[in-house]
Amino acid sequence: MERTLIVAEKPSQAREYAAALGVRGRGDGYLENEKYVITWCYGHLLELERPEAYMDLDRVGKRWSLNRLPVLPSLQAFRRVVKSGAAKQYEVIQNWLRSSDIGEIICGTDADREGQLLFQEVWDAAKCNKPLSRLWISSLTTAAIQEGLKSLRSAESVAGLAAAGNGRALADWDFGMNLTEGFTALFGSFDAVRKKPNVISIGRVQTPTLALIVEREWEIEGFVAQPFFEVRAEFSSANGEYLGKWFDPSEDSKRITDPQVAEKIVARTQGKPGRITKIEQKNVQEPAPLLFDLTSLTIAASKKYGFSAEKVLQLAQSLYEKKAITYPRTDCAYLSEDIVPKLPDHLKAVHQEPYSSLADEASLLGVPKGKRVINTITAHHAIIPTTEKVAIHKLNREEQNLYDLVVRRFLAVWFPPAQYHQTDVVTMIEGESFRTKGKVLLSLGWKKIYDPDDLEDEGVKKGKKKDKREQTEDENATLPPLSKGEEVQTKRVFSEEKSTKPPKRFTQGDLLKAMEGAGKQIDDEVLRQQLKGKGLGTVATRPAIMENLIDRGYILQDHKALKPTEKGVELIRLIKEKLPQAQLLISAEMTGQMEFDLSKVEKGELSIEQYMTEVEDAIRRIIKELRSFEQRHGKTPLALAPTAHPSTKGKGKEEPRARTARKKENKVRESAKKVDDNKVTNKSQVLALGNCPKCGAEVIEGQKGFGCSNWRQGCHFVLWKTPICGKVLTPNQVKSLLKKGKTPLIKGFKSKSGKSFSAYLIWEDQSEAKLKFEIETS
Repeated sequence: MERTLIVAEKPSQAREYAAALGVRGRGDGYLENEKYVITWCYGHLLELERPEAYMDLDRVGKRWSLNRLPVLPSLQAFRRVVKSGAAKQYEVIQNWLRSSDIGEIICGTDADREGQLLFQEVWDAAKCNKPLSRLWISSLTTAAIQEGLKSLRSAESVAGLAAAGNGRALADWDFGMNLTEGFTALFGSFDAVRKKPNVISIGRVQTPTLALIVEREWEIEGFVAQPFFEVRAEFSSANGEYLGKWFDPSEDSKRITDPQVAEKIVARTQGKPGRITKIEQKNVQEPAPLLFDLTSLTIAASKKYGFSAEKVLQLAQSLYEKKAITYPRTDCAYLSEDIVPKLPDHLKAVHQEPYSSLADEASLLGVPKGKRVINTITAHHAIIPTTEKVAIHKLNREEQNLYDLVVRRFLAVWFPPAQYHQTDVVTMIEGESFRTKGKVLLSLGWKKIYDPDDLEDEGVKKGKKKDKREQTEDENATLPPLSKGEEVQTKRVFSEEKSTKPPKRFTQGDLLKAMEGAGKQIDDEVLRQQLKGKGLGTVATRPAIMENLIDRGYILQDHKALKPTEKGVELIRLIKEKLPQAQLLISAEMTGQMEFDLSKVEKGELSIEQYMTEVEDAIRRIIKELRSFEQRHGKTPLALAPTAHPSTKGKGKEEPRARTARKKENKVRESAKKVDDNKVTNKSQVLALGNCPKCGAEVIEGQKGFGCSNWRQGCHFVLWKTPICGKVLTPNQVKSLLKKGKTPLIKGFKSKSGKSFSAYLIWEDQSEAKLKFEIETS
C-alpha cells in the first residue's frame, strides 16, 4: 500500500506530527509507520547561486566592479544549489519524493510565505508530479494537527503564496547582489583594522530601514528648541483645592511664545476671584487592548523586559514548538469566527496558577465576540495560548515572561472595559480661561488582569505620585466636588518656561512600528491593523533586518536607543544628495509598495514576471547612475564601520586591544577624510561665502558643511549640512547669513507634527554656529 509523505520545516515539528499520528518508527532523517513517512528540512536546504555563476569570469574578471553589472538572470535561469551541510537531509527528502512507496505528498512546513518557499524549492528540484496538498495550522497541538489533516488545502490554493515567496527571494537577490557589489566597488575600501574589505551592503528592506534611523538622527541634530510659557493657577473652592492651566478658547493648542504675554496674564489674574463657567462630566469606557500580533508582542516584551526583536521571535518560536502558544509569525491581532466555539478550551488551558482565579472569572463573563476580538484575519490569527495546558515551571524564565504577556492579553479580552468618570472644568479669571481635567476610575474591568505597576491609574505611574504641577495636565487627577457658577479663590498664578523637545531616537520597538507603517509610526492599534501590507519587510523578517544593520556596522545599539554610525550616515547622505535614481533604496513608501505588490502576487492579482520586471528596471537605472558617478568623481570611499559597539548594559570599558584598533581606524579614516575633503575644497576655493565669525578667515563649502578655511590652524567654525526641519542650507543662504546675520525667507520647513512653515534662520550663538528660527510674521 502506498504511503503519505509529510515534509516538515524542522525536526521538532516533524516529531509533533509523528506524536499526533502515532508514528513511532525511526529512520535516518525520517519517521515512519505503515501509513505515513514524515521527514523534515532544516529551514532552507537550497540557496540561490552567487552572481559569478552567471558571469564569464575570463571576460569580466573576478574582482568586484561596475563593469560586471548588472547580473539579472531570467526567472527560468535562476539556479539553486544545496547549502553547505544540508546535502544529506536534502537527499533523504529527494529520495522519498521520488520513491514508488509514496503515493501523495503533504507540505507541512510553517504556514507562511517563507515556509511555502523552502518546501517549493525541494519540490521543484525533484520535478515531482505526485498529488500534493497543504497542511495549514496555527498551532502544533495534537487536536490542531489532526483537524488540519482532515481539511487539507489544495496545492493550487497556495500557488500564489509560493510565487510571492519566490518573488521575495529573487528580488532580494537582485537588489542585494547587484547593488552591494556596485556600491562596494565605488564606495568601499580596505579596512586596515579588520584586514578585510569594507563592504557597502545594500538591501531592499535593510537600506530604507537604515534611512529611517539616519533621518531621525538628522532631525535630532538639526532640532532648534523653541521656548514657550505655561501659565498655571491654584484654586481653592468650598470643597477643596484644584489646579488649572491657561488656554486660549479660540485656539486650544496655542502656546504662549512671548514671556511678556505670560507675565501680563499672571499680573491680570493674580489674587483675583475666579468663577467656574463650565463643567462637563461623562462616563467613558476603555476597552481591553487588541490581542497580540508579533509586532505588538515584541514592543510589549521590549518595553517590559528589554528583549530585542530577535530575542522575542526566538522565544515565541520556542513557545510555539512547545505547544504553549499559537503560530507567532502573524501580522494579525484578531481571531476568526470559526475559533469562537474553541475559545473555552483555550481558556481551560490557562487555568493554573497564577491565572486560575482570573480564568474562573473570565469563564463566567462569556466568550468575547466583539469586533475588537473577532474580525477578518490574514493568513494566521492573533497569538493566543493553545488548548494544551503547559507545565509553566518547565519553561525557562524568559519563556515564562513572554508566555505571561500572551496569557494576560488573552484573558483581558474576556473582561469588560475599564470605566472612568471624566471631568472637564473651565475656570475664568478676569476673562482668562484655565482648564482642569480629572478622571476617576469607577471599575477596573480588564485592568484587574494586570499588576498596578503595569498600569497608569489614579495619577500613579510605576508607584510614584505626580507632583501638584504635573497634575494640571494629568487627566487622572482626582478633583473635589465642583459646580458650575461657583466662585473660587485664586491662591496663586505663576508662569513656567518650557521648551520644545527634539524627537527621540528609535528603540527596537519604535522602529518595528515605523517599519510596519512604511516610515510612519502608528500608535493607534486598530488603525495599525487596517494599514497592514505596505510596510518594510514582514513581521518575521524585521528582527533580522535590525540585527543585520548592527552586524554590518551601520547602526549601534546604545542601551535601548538605535544610533547610526558614521558609515551609515555617509551612505544615506550620499544616496540622498548625489544619487537621485538610487533614492528609491531609501524610500520607505517605495519599499512598502513593493511589499504590497508581493501580496498582489500572492493573491494572483499580479504576475511574478511583472513584479520582477519592475525590480530589474530599477536596478538597471541605479547601476547606470553609479557608472555616471564613477566617471565624474572616481572612487569615493565611505567611512569604516566602528570597531567597538557601545555596551547595552552599563557604560562598558574599552579593552586595550579595542582601543588600539580604534586609534588605527581613526588614522585610516582621517587620511581618507582629508583626501576626500581636499577634492571638495579644491573645487570650492573660489567660492568664498563670507568671513568666519570666529577668526575672520574665509568660509568655504565642504562635502559635509560650510566651514572655516582656517581649520588647519585650529578654527572649528562649521555650519553642518544636516537637515533642519527637513531643509538643508544652500551656499546662497549661508552667504546671506554671514553677511546680514539672517538667511532669506526659507519656505517648506516641516514641524514635528508635519505642518509646513516659513521662517528665517538667524544666529543664536554666532561663534558656535548655532542657529534659531525667526518666524515670518504677516
